[in-house]
Amino acid sequence: MATIRKRRRKDGSFSYLVQIRIARRGQPEHSESRTFPKKAMAEEWAKRRELELMQPGGVLTAKWRGVTLGDAFVRYLHVFAQGAGRSKRATIQQMGRFPIARVQITELTSEQVIEHAVMRRNSGVLPQTINQDIVWLGIILKTAVAAWKMPADLGEFESAKLLLRSKGLIAKAEARARRPSAQEIDSLRAYFQRSQRIRPSAIIPMEDIMDFAIASSRRQEEITRLTWSDLDRESMTCWVRDAKHPRRKLGNHKRFKLTREAMAIIQRQPRLQGEDRIFPYNSKSIGTRWRAATAACGIEDLRFHDLRHEATSRLFEAGYEIVEVQQFTLHESWDVLKRYTHLRPQDLVLK
Repeated sequence: MATIRKRRRKDGSFSYLVQIRIARRGQPEHSESRTFPKKAMAEEWAKRRELELMQPGGVLTAKWRGVTLGDAFVRYLHVFAQGAGRSKRATIQQMGRFPIARVQITELTSEQVIEHAVMRRNSGVLPQTINQDIVWLGIILKTAVAAWKMPADLGEFESAKLLLRSKGLIAKAEARARRPSAQEIDSLRAYFQRSQRIRPSAIIPMEDIMDFAIASSRRQEEITRLTWSDLDRESMTCWVRDAKHPRRKLGNHKRFKLTREAMAIIQRQPRLQGEDRIFPYNSKSIGTRWRAATAACGIEDLRFHDLRHEATSRLFEAGYEIVEVQQFTLHESWDVLKRYTHLRPQDLVLK
């Protein structure tokens, strides 16, 4: 399996080249070489490497030697994350800039995973955010083992995760319960109206988009994908293309019910020639305008997605049952739906 060749250098001295080549049935061929100044050193290394390669998984480990976690991050983004949301891709890309990305995947230990979490904690990051790092690290490691046969030690990772959770360094995010107050909505509406008067032709109709989000429970990106051709005025329904799903997004088309308020907002939108979208605007631009508006109005910690919480809660407050609310919101399960339901006792309709 190993051969040693004596070679003369330019200065007249000798070196010893060790070449190891393995070809087993059903396994990819493996070869590696190394040069030593003395024959005894070459023989010792050759014997040690032969024993290592004969161990179960030895050839596979040798194949992936030098491949780092950063390499696995890049490959995962390229192969499996084409339809992932911006926040997920951003989390993985950010991990690629941390020291853990330089660790060889065959040498990953629980200590290195823990060091990453401690480093993040010491920089002021919350346990919920650190948990996102650990979640994605686990997903990518399991993908590397299953899809690419990388010899990552999942046991080391699971041991680290268990300790991190017990020490409180990672924690699941608490269900968000933020709803805008009536005063906050009025402030935002006044801000958007002022902006529209200043530049009526260049401004996204944020007031309508805000009201539509509250009336329809649609997400920011979903709003910009709704089309006139998918709208059924008679049944007051519309299709949302590529609806969000924990495992499947592309091709996940669903039909949802529109409230009267949402339908009225749609009907007053202008139809542009050659444009089938009802709200033909860039989703990122809507997010930028929203953040600028909340900052200008002095409103803290109010995200555009909180309008979906508000819409869902209003449906319950209006007296709709869970199965009926699902026809508007398109939540996959009742358990998930409950996370978005933050009722105000004073608004609950008595039966």
